[in-house]
Amino acid sequence: MNKINTVIIGGGISGLSTGHFLKKKGIDFVIIESNKKTGGVINSVKKNGFIYENGPNTILNNNPSINQIIEDHKLSDKIIVPNKKISSNRYVFHNGKPQAVPNGIMNFLKTPLLSLKSKIKIFREIFKPPHKKNTSVLNFISNRFGKEFHDNLIQPFLTGVYAGDTSKMSTKHALKKIWLLEQNYGSVLKGLFKSKRKRIESINFSNGIDTLTNIISKSLKKNLITETRVTKIQKNKNGYKIETNNDNSFVCQNIISSIPAYELEKILFNDDIKATLEKIKYNPVGVFHFTFLRSDIKNDLSGFGILTKPSDNKSYLGIIFSSKIFPHICPNEYEVYTVMIGGEKQKNILEKNKNDLKKLLLDEIRILIDCDGKLQESNFYLWKKGIPQYNLFQEEIEKSIKEFHSKNKGFHITGNYHSGVSVSDCIKKADDLVSNNFD
Repeated sequence: MNKINTVIIGGGISGLSTGHFLKKKGIDFVIIESNKKTGGVINSVKKNGFIYENGPNTILNNNPSINQIIEDHKLSDKIIVPNKKISSNRYVFHNGKPQAVPNGIMNFLKTPLLSLKSKIKIFREIFKPPHKKNTSVLNFISNRFGKEFHDNLIQPFLTGVYAGDTSKMSTKHALKKIWLLEQNYGSVLKGLFKSKRKRIESINFSNGIDTLTNIISKSLKKNLITETRVTKIQKNKNGYKIETNNDNSFVCQNIISSIPAYELEKILFNDDIKATLEKIKYNPVGVFHFTFLRSDIKNDLSGFGILTKPSDNKSYLGIIFSSKIFPHICPNEYEVYTVMIGGEKQKNILEKNKNDLKKLLLDEIRILIDCDGKLQESNFYLWKKGIPQYNLFQEEIEKSIKEFHSKNKGFHITGNYHSGVSVSDCIKKADDLVSNNFD
């Protein structure tokens, strides 16, 4: 029986970040990770001189916690920032062809993505009353800006972020900043004009995003227990007892769970929270990486990438032009494309044979970039339960977790399925958790 102050379950970015901030406070803790390698959804593959990101391709540098963790590990000189001009160019399909998303007022007025009627409706948004209660993203955007704006711009964007269905997504949670602008200013446009907006930078690292999780893991080596799965959590008068598949057991005052909801519900003692966790939905996502010689590409689109909507009838959700935004991931003579497939509305496509799927996607990408040259490199990764969905049920989830925290002192549930899905959200939540609960 091992006695320890705090046990962190899960060695993804949430668990590792929490461990880092606990260490700075001098708290006694261990991190229990079921896999041999830490990192969770951050999954960088180095192969034949290429870097492929199977998980997040960028990290938003949008809060002090990220800067702190980067500074603490002396990673500032390893940060790679994309070319602003290139990364600001994003595409969607219009009449079957790539069309740049407008990124300024003049481009917006000229864009063929919206009719004149839709453009006028958007400017009338300031006269719309704010919503009195939460609603779906589809309803919210269509009501305030029109269905065309939703279909041609918002739907592709959220398909890329969540791989979900906007008719089910919670505006308050999936589009939190947009929701708050409406609620605080009475209108999204008024909020955009009145609030101070700072450009948020996306970053990567010279040897891949897992540079961050690898260096945190290295610094926490003495606190890490890998290839060990928690099988049961029991509550007692002194705190909690944790059992594992390796016959190790721990007694602790504090538990921090950063594992996915579907894993946590299997080992919890509380039926109410288990019932809530069971309802959290994760959509499957497949990630292909395709590499071509630059000289073979005739339609060399420059930008962050292209996103799709269901009516485009494409086999993919979106394509990131990875080597355009981050040239360091491959030798100069190549281009790397990261292709995302699956999600809420394309689940069936992931049932196809991998080779058949690869051929299908290659045919579509070759048309997009006008390339009949040889495929140089490829890589594939499947997330069977990939991105948690912030659907209309999310309000109940948040409340249920808060109630669980209040009734179970010292037990904290974190991770990407509530209060923010991004890497930057997870790091900030880890910092806040430690700051607010550990002296």
